[in-house]
Amino acid sequence: MEMAPGTVSLASRAHAGDSAALNELLAELRPFVVQTARLVVGSGSWAAEDAAQEALLDISRGIRKLRDPAAVRTWALRIATRRALKVARRERLLRVGGAPNVDELQARATTEGREAALKQAFDRLPPRLRATAVLRLQAGLSEEETAAAFGCSVGAVKSNLHDARKRLTLSLAEAGYAPTVEQRKESSDDHA
Repeated sequence: MEMAPGTVSLASRAHAGDSAALNELLAELRPFVVQTARLVVGSGSWAAEDAAQEALLDISRGIRKLRDPAAVRTWALRIATRRALKVARRERLLRVGGAPNVDELQARATTEGREAALKQAFDRLPPRLRATAVLRLQAGLSEEETAAAFGCSVGAVKSNLHDARKRLTLSLAEAGYAPTVEQRKESSDDHA
């Protein structure tokens, strides 16, 4: 998803206290924030929607702390990721503690095949690996932007993404959805 050209201007005006600009900025950032929360926490869950709403509130409350309006997208995704990671960890603890996750059961009942296997494999990733994969692969942040979002090194981002891809591939293979030879060749060409 690309940001609209006026986003930096909106961020500057919102930073200066313009409430109308803040509302426009939040409307523009909302799809990125919601998508990030859904992918980190798990789409179709109320917890993901709550995480997205809380992240938007955090953005609204923290807009005055934004140092560089040109980095508003990365800043917003960092906030969304941190909020979603907290929720994902809490949800994971609830599942480990034996509490049934009704949203997950409903998602499994309504999806089939490879899509269900991919969702299940993605949901099994530890929250930090899942968040790294979301920011790099789905949100399209660079390694540097992802590192800034997590407050870690580029090497840690590369390592997390490598681990996430490896685990996803293994989970899909166990579910009977191993990548084809062509897909593996394309993937290795992308990394060359």
